[in-house]
Amino acid sequence: MTHDFTWSDAPPGEVLDPVGIWIVRAPAGQRLPPDGSPPDWLDEKERSRLASIPQHAGRESYAFAHWALRSVLGSTLGCSPGTVGFLRQPCPGCGGAHGRPAIREPAPVGEPLEFSMSHSGDHVAIAVAEATIGIDIESWPTPESVAGYLPFLHPREQQWLGGRAGDELVRDFARLWTRKEAMAKATGQGMAAVMNRLDLTGQPLGWRVRQLLAPPGYEASFAVPASVHVAVTVYEELPEPMPQLAPA
Repeated sequence: MTHDFTWSDAPPGEVLDPVGIWIVRAPAGQRLPPDGSPPDWLDEKERSRLASIPQHAGRESYAFAHWALRSVLGSTLGCSPGTVGFLRQPCPGCGGAHGRPAIREPAPVGEPLEFSMSHSGDHVAIAVAEATIGIDIESWPTPESVAGYLPFLHPREQQWLGGRAGDELVRDFARLWTRKEAMAKATGQGMAAVMNRLDLTGQPLGWRVRQLLAPPGYEASFAVPASVHVAVTVYEELPEPMPQLAPA
């Protein structure tokens, strides 16, 4: 059973930009073939990345996330998930080929479709829109991880988190981190551009960052340009489930 729902942040009379968001959990029993061979729908770069992940659970998570993205985009574009191909746009900071991802094929008709994907643990979050968008989902970190990353945040963010302890600190750090990742993905500049240079305890200039309802133990956020007023529909199931690749 799904619990899909729609909400909007627009004042009356504003033009709405539709945004589809999927927050889904990998189904039990989903796995890669025992010999470790990659699915044939991954491209060359994805196969190389998959092979570099040391833990089997991490490889399974990566494969599911990349199927989930193809499932959503294939449904949106009206094509088979396995036929969706990707490229990287130029980085707005240095011009290198590591900016925002874009659809290489099928060839776009009309305005290019914008999308963003994130995965953490056994969950994946995907956003699809007509406007620039970035999304992130994160499982709650350990207190030790929070302590290690705190000194690298913006000074006002450190101050904002300074009075918290225990689960409250872990939760709010995770929320703040998803805001940073969402902004990094929306701008295409990466975390280096937002880590200690951008205070995300509030709304950054020119952008809207919104928190999403996430599963227990997770936090999620998305970012869009400030000029965009969204009508968000959140889904809990993929249009097409990941094929069973191998028996146990």
